[in-house]
Formats: sequence, C-alpha cells, structure tokens
Amino acid sequence: MIHSGSTIYDIAAEAGVSIATVSRVLRGGGSVSAATKARGEAVIARHNYHPSAIAQGMTSKKTYTLGMILPKLLNPNYAMIFTGANDEARRQGHLISLFPMRGLIGDETEAEPPALSLANRRLDGLVVCVEYLPPRQKERLQSTLKELRQYMPIVLIGCVPSYFDYPAISYSMADMTRKTVSYLVGLGHERIAMIGGTQEDQDENRRDVGYLEGIREAQLPYTASYRAFCRGTAEEGETALEAMFASLLPAYWPTAIIALNDLVAMGCMAAARKRGLRLPQDLSIIGCDNLYCAPYLSPALTSIDTRQQELGAKAVRLLLSGEKTRETTQWEFVFRDSCAKYKP
Repeated sequence: MIHSGSTIYDIAAEAGVSIATVSRVLRGGGSVSAATKARGEAVIARHNYHPSAIAQGMTSKKTYTLGMILPKLLNPNYAMIFTGANDEARRQGHLISLFPMRGLIGDETEAEPPALSLANRRLDGLVVCVEYLPPRQKERLQSTLKELRQYMPIVLIGCVPSYFDYPAISYSMADMTRKTVSYLVGLGHERIAMIGGTQEDQDENRRDVGYLEGIREAQLPYTASYRAFCRGTAEEGETALEAMFASLLPAYWPTAIIALNDLVAMGCMAAARKRGLRLPQDLSIIGCDNLYCAPYLSPALTSIDTRQQELGAKAVRLLLSGEKTRETTQWEFVFRDSCAKYKP
C-alpha cells in the first residue's frame, strides 16, 4: 500500500515499470505503449501523485523559480508590477522570488558579490526594474547584470536606458512627461513645476528630457526653480514643494505640478493646503501610476495609468519565451478632478 507522500520510485514499483517510464507517462506518454501508459496513469491517479518542483528541477536542471528585483518593496506601484508578474508566472508553472534592488547592486559591506549570491539561488531567469537609479548605482547595476547573464536570462522593465543591451519591456518617460506638459499648457498653465526623481544620467528617455521639450514646444522659459528632485514618497513630495514655495514669492508660485508618482502628488496636496491653496483652483496636480488610492483623494487625482500589472505579466512572458526583443508599453491619462483650467 502506498501512502500519501509517494515518490516516483513507489509509483514505478506498483506499476511494474521503470522510473524513466513513469516520467514519460507524466510528460504525455511519448514512446510508451498504450497498455503501459494506461497502467501507469491508473497508479498515478489512484494515489493523486504529482512530481515535486524540486524533483523536476533536479532532473531537468530547472528550478521553475524566477527572480524579480524591485527598487522598493513598500511602494504600491511595485506591488502592482509584482502581482502581474506573479500571476503570469503561476499560470506558466513557475514561482517568483522577490528581492530588493540592494540584492542586485550590493554595497561595500556585502560578504558575497551580489551576482554570485543570486546565481547560487539557481533561478531560471530574472526580471529587473531599473527605474529611478542615480548614475553611480546604474553603473553598479550594469556591472552586476553583465556577470549574471552568464548564469541566467534577464529581462528589464521600466524606464530602461537604451544603452542597457537586454530584452526589455519599457516606456518612455520623456514622451510621457512632454505630453503631460502639453496637457497642462492646454489648460492655460505657464508656471509648471516638476517634483520628484533623481538627477538622472544622459539617457534620452528620462523625464527631464520630456519636461524641457514640453516647455520649449509651448515657448515657455525654463525656470530652474520649478524643478525639484526628491525620492518617490509622500513625505518627500511634501517637503520638496514646501521648499519650492519658501524659495519663491507667492506671485511666482507654480500653478501646476507634475509629480513623480501618486505618492509624491499626495505630499504636494498636503503642502499646498498648508499654504492655503485651493485644489485645483489655485494649483493643479497630476500624478503617475494611477494607484488604487487616486480616485479617493480630495480632489480625486488625475494620474497616468502605466499599466503596471500588464508590465509585470509581459516581462515574465518575454523572459520565458527566450526572445531578445525590446517592447515599448502603452500608457494613458486618467482624468479626474485635480487639474483645472488656470484662471488668473
């Protein structure tokens, strides 16, 4: 009698066949005769036998486990990316192990190089989100990825620089930001500020390229005081806009804000209210990522839907397909109540 926890050896013994034959039956039969296949399937069904992922991995040299590197694990935006990737991976019979970006770029205190540490986990592939890394960290990322590609396939997602020569699912933050400026100019705004992000390298897809293009297309002067850098949190967004207000006379305060993401936009809303500004009558604000909370803010936040769950799912499909392509993903404005026509 075979009890729960049966192994492939137990199944083979009861069916009177070799373990290689059981493996072939599990894969669909192959060269196994109809009678042997039927006998093997009967034993497998009787004991509800399923080969373990570990055992399959030992046989096929695959672990059926993918890795995903995200810049921050607490940001809801990245949670949406992981959800899409995880759902697609499970659909294709894989698991995903999640790691913070530090696990890939490492630091001087690491006992083991990050590339070797990840390679030792025997992942079948790696999805890496490269958004919002300052130049020095991008250099370390490039170095680690170059080592890792010897051990596993890699797909990049997010605002991927053109000089990162890997399969990628990307979007152009430059195009997105240029069109955001154009939208606000169409509402009559001329003092348009952008808050959030890092002083990025010279990649043509970065936000600041689109911001400058949008300002120039509208024939507006570029004002350095309207560009504030900060990390992508509500607290940092509030602090950055407070500092901007403090550095300018009220007559020169911006009338519209392009926020790095919806969290920064939330912080900007708080800073504006502290100064007694009405939203959107005195200040229009537009976020990015279209988080679940955006419709429930007051006023409801206009945002850019970057389709992050779809982004994660596409990355997994590309990784498992083995294709070496680069794809530009789509985005769209979601118009709500936080932006309005400027009335002097």
